[in-house]
Amino acid sequence: MKIIRITSLKALPFILLAVIFCWSCDNKITQEDDGDEYIIVSNVFTPDGDEKNDYFEVTTKDKAKEVSLKIYTRAGVLVFSIEALRCVWDGCTLSGQPMVAGIYHYTAEVVGTEIKKNGFVYLYR
Repeated sequence: MKIIRITSLKALPFILLAVIFCWSCDNKITQEDDGDEYIIVSNVFTPDGDEKNDYFEVTTKDKAKEVSLKIYTRAGVLVFSIEALRCVWDGCTLSGQPMVAGIYHYTAEVVGTEIKKNGFVYLYR
């Protein structure tokens, strides 16, 4: 299996990476599990306070593994980062500044494994 490492954040929006990893049953991850199926992600959210789709949320299928989530602008600038069982982004930077409506790139990785998922999320205000 060949693993491709991204060395330039500017290239993130243009790269589609699909890698399937196999883990033992001790980790409760079977060989059918890959990032696309194991990491659960929404792709659109509207942080407008109406309590419907107000957050971009990332979890795992069994909800027992920590996830590392990073959010980037399309230019590759890191604007948000969190590591938790349930990762939630409210559309603001770590300093609390609201981000403009648009397309953002995310990377999500199950902590302690090689399971990764990346893609785009649409923030509508």
